[in-house]
Amino acid sequence: MTYKFHTDTDPVIFDRFVMASEQNTLFQCSDWLKIKTNWQGMLTSVTEDGEIVAAGLVLIRSMPLGTTLFYLPRGPVMDYHNGELLEFYFAGLKKTARQKKAIAIRFDPAVLSRCYDYRQRHEDHPYMNQDIIDALKRLGAVHRGFTVKIEESTQPRFNAAMTVAPDYREKLEHKTMKCIRAAEHKGIEVLEGPEYIPAFAQAMHYTEVRKKVALRNEDYFRNMMNVYGDHAICMVTRLRFPEQLQKLREAIGANTEKLAGQLSKKERAAVNQQLQNDQKELQKLEQDYEREGKDEVITSGILAVYNDSLMELFYMGNHPDYLRMYSSYLLYARCLDRCVDLGIRHCSFGGIEGTLDDGLTLFKSNWLMQVEEYIGEFNIVLNPFMYSLFDIVYPYLLKTAAKLRGRES
Repeated sequence: MTYKFHTDTDPVIFDRFVMASEQNTLFQCSDWLKIKTNWQGMLTSVTEDGEIVAAGLVLIRSMPLGTTLFYLPRGPVMDYHNGELLEFYFAGLKKTARQKKAIAIRFDPAVLSRCYDYRQRHEDHPYMNQDIIDALKRLGAVHRGFTVKIEESTQPRFNAAMTVAPDYREKLEHKTMKCIRAAEHKGIEVLEGPEYIPAFAQAMHYTEVRKKVALRNEDYFRNMMNVYGDHAICMVTRLRFPEQLQKLREAIGANTEKLAGQLSKKERAAVNQQLQNDQKELQKLEQDYEREGKDEVITSGILAVYNDSLMELFYMGNHPDYLRMYSSYLLYARCLDRCVDLGIRHCSFGGIEGTLDDGLTLFKSNWLMQVEEYIGEFNIVLNPFMYSLFDIVYPYLLKTAAKLRGRES
């Protein structure tokens, strides 16, 4: 048995290994280097008798005084219970990091500490893989701990995900299916394709304005579509005012005629309720149409990427004036339908707050959500003085810069 450490692994072989692993993640596939254009990077690996047994996509950030920072998002990918392999990989990585004058190696493995159904969040769930945390500590890695807030780590430690079965719609709560049907009833159309990137970027901008932070711009989203090609999904929802107004007027007319006919007490109550709802919506929609001054408006958008066995819903934006249209429910359903079509069983909804009670988490919980808690973030510090400055100052600078850009948006 002979291990060899590599820093220039063939991307095709590298990706094949990552995607076949239980730790499969888009953040460790080679295309992620093409997304993080403001970082340099390398594909590291360990081979045993010519076969890859460990892989790590390393992002390299230039730092002051000619130093760098190594970061492995959701990596490296390997059998963490193999102590000999673990030690060999990190020995090779540390040697390479020192050659690149890295102040630290930061990583957060795609290894779970707990996983449970959101509906069981108040129950006791035992922690797993403490032995992996201990093994990494013995190698000199400092564990950031079981963080709860998203801002406490580079990648969120809590993640929302769903196991997608072909009959998933039958298992959704009545409220969720009602919102999907409501979006369709309200005239929401789904449009898909790279040509809708500008419209999607506009939908994301609404989120920036609401939260007063800068997220990603149109160029970033366009690059994602170019890099992932057929494995990227850009969808937006559109509301056409003239068509929906006509539809509502016809529905109001039809229900008014029904009320003039013979109906049971229960039927009359149902028709009358629908009539009142449509009349209220007609009034709101006429006001929206006048305010917009155009025939259509983009109400939401989503950008997702997938590989052989998982889909990641990376970004979603909503127009705040049209939340009553439930467009985001329709987009999630369409992405999950695509998972079914592609035979993808695992769909990640992205990071969530560990308190599990914020608005975004509550929305994601409508989708048979599982809470994935990762073991967390680690740092192998190679230059204690420079790293201490970075660890204190850098997060503050990033947060401040994002807020400033958000105010300028």
